[in-house]
Amino acid sequence: MPFRGLFIGIDRYSSTGIDELTCARRDATALEALFFDTLGGSTVLLADAEATRQRIEDAFADLAGCGPEDTVVIAFSGHGSETHELVTHDANPDDLAGSAIPLELLQEWFSRIPAKRLILFLDCCFSGGIGAKVLHVDAKPRSLLSAEARLAQLGGAGRIIFTASAATEPAYEHRRFGHGFLTHFLLEALCGAEEVVSGGKLSLYRLLEHVTSRVRAAALQGGKEQNPTMRGSIDGDVAWPVFVPGAKYRAAFPARLPAKVTSDLASLSSAGFPDALVTAWAGAIPSLNALQISAITDFGVLDGENLVVSAPTSSGKTMVGELAALRNVLDRKRALFLLPLKALVADKRRHFESVYGGFGVRTVEATGETDDIAPLLRGQYDVGLLTYEKFAAIALTFPHVLAQVGAIVIDEAQMIADRGRGANLEFILTLIRMRRREGIEPQLIALSAVIGDTNGLEQWLGARLLRRTERPGPLEEGLLLGTGHFRFLDPENGNEQVEGPLVRRLVGGKGSSQDWIIPLVRKLVAEGQQVIVFRETKGEARGCANYLAESLGLPPAAEALTQMPGGDPSQASADLRSALGRGVAFHNSDLDREERRVIEEEFRRSGSGLRVIAATTTLAMGVNTPASSVIIAGLNHPGDEPYW
Repeated sequence: MPFRGLFIGIDRYSSTGIDELTCARRDATALEALFFDTLGGSTVLLADAEATRQRIEDAFADLAGCGPEDTVVIAFSGHGSETHELVTHDANPDDLAGSAIPLELLQEWFSRIPAKRLILFLDCCFSGGIGAKVLHVDAKPRSLLSAEARLAQLGGAGRIIFTASAATEPAYEHRRFGHGFLTHFLLEALCGAEEVVSGGKLSLYRLLEHVTSRVRAAALQGGKEQNPTMRGSIDGDVAWPVFVPGAKYRAAFPARLPAKVTSDLASLSSAGFPDALVTAWAGAIPSLNALQISAITDFGVLDGENLVVSAPTSSGKTMVGELAALRNVLDRKRALFLLPLKALVADKRRHFESVYGGFGVRTVEATGETDDIAPLLRGQYDVGLLTYEKFAAIALTFPHVLAQVGAIVIDEAQMIADRGRGANLEFILTLIRMRRREGIEPQLIALSAVIGDTNGLEQWLGARLLRRTERPGPLEEGLLLGTGHFRFLDPENGNEQVEGPLVRRLVGGKGSSQDWIIPLVRKLVAEGQQVIVFRETKGEARGCANYLAESLGLPPAAEALTQMPGGDPSQASADLRSALGRGVAFHNSDLDREERRVIEEEFRRSGSGLRVIAATTTLAMGVNTPASSVIIAGLNHPGDEPYW
């Protein structure tokens, strides 16, 4: 079926009595180029001075010569008027009925087009007055009140009218997007937004649903309401291929094409990352994985788009946050990483200094009352690492800090559902959202473990959801039964399996969980595995490390003992040294920060003599301690709170 298109965009008007716009011409140019590059056919672009009433009438007359099997798309971006006209370039504010395009006239022109599939996109509005309501944020109303009936008359069988807002609402353009809200998200959907594509095709109705949701969420971030509305219907559904920017689009917007990134880290050079930084990444990871590539090419993480990433542990989602942060650093903007625990901040700082220190990236941290926050207040940093609570205190006391930031990465975002610290994280996110109403809008990347229903979190944040459930390696989760058998779910097909018996209960033991833990850990270590045993309390973790050290007969963790800090050791420090002398450690809040650091680094060091750690949840959230096997002994925290 042949395609015909008419695209109209007007920023500049011949009358000085009509406010100019910023993005309408770009709206029309981008849509015309993208439709032509993908569907071919015949397209006409009328922009600014070309978009007179007569030229537009002539273009409609030409469309009247199409066939009934043609598909016709018309897009108008510019001012609407409160008296129900589309405002043309040569419109006279004192005679809009005679110089602009009244909706009654538009309906007449529509009736002459015989195509059975006619789609009209109106990125304008009919609320307000010409030249009115220019907001102090980066959103400007296209306000030049349209009766619902007049727009409804344009729809009907074979006609779909998609307006940027409801009949009595403004429609906004956003300078950061470089487009009106409707056009920006329409372009996003046409280019294959994951939420829209099915079977390699774009469903028109699904596309419009996606655009509606995205526009609503974006407007709400600025404290405004904009609800796109569809009128009319087309028999069946219109299915288009995924649109691909071609020669015409590249010529119009050479700097806006997504980077061609592959698994090869060197391909990041095409995204503007310098070779030295790519080399630094190559020392930390072997290649980019599918999650990271999708974040760049499909979700715009390097283009300032807000994103919620939900993926399993070790899936590479942290690298997505680092890509966004370093993109901002290269653009002379600052980035913040917000984490729930001091241990995570310390771990992240070691990582940043190791990978990016040689590149000149200045990393600072703030976790407690004694930290020197002067660099944060003065902007003398590139990447700041803060706990949730510290960020909240700084952002409230020194509001200018948030205005200096180009990107904020929220790690462990699933904590928002935690009864303890969830309120802190929700407060932080609310604070960031409210500042958007003042034009302060850093890119927001929320990194989360796999969660079920997000309950609209991504929409609340004005973000897209990048969800993956695939793990880089299989995970066998199951129960050790009282017979010594292991009942688990096969990671390949999800079927329940039973193996064993893997171990037998320790004869003559204590009659407690250690009668199973000791033989199980002994078996796993004999197989060359590194093991973490999670216990519910600090005392249980220390006791577990002690009886494992006594029972396993492992050689000393010599390097860890050498690195232990000096000074007057506490009882916990003495117990730790005793366990390390037999190849085992514990990790809990009784240890000081330096002792915990040594344990963490030694456990992940290749060839380390430290084979087993008994830990509380201080080690359970995000600290990089890769283990071959993890044993969870006891399923309740103190206070009878279950593990989550």
